[in-house]
Amino acid sequence: MSPAQTAVTAVLTQKFEVSPESIRPEATLESLGLDSLALAELTLALQEELGVPVEEDEAAKHSTVGELVAALNAKRA
Repeated sequence: MSPAQTAVTAVLTQKFEVSPESIRPEATLESLGLDSLALAELTLALQEELGVPVEEDEAAKHSTVGELVAALNAKRA
């Protein structure tokens, strides 16, 4: 598991109480129950956790967990 994937999983499970079984690469953030306010909180939490800027469009409602992790991995490279 990459550092970005670990961070996304940790933030979703701890801050938003998403079950770990639900966090699959094809799951959209909206399907995990995140609304627009939660998405803003998610971007801030990931920025703090990873130390890289996260744009709100990278964590949009229709973004998948896999797309978000890939974008974060690319920024960390």
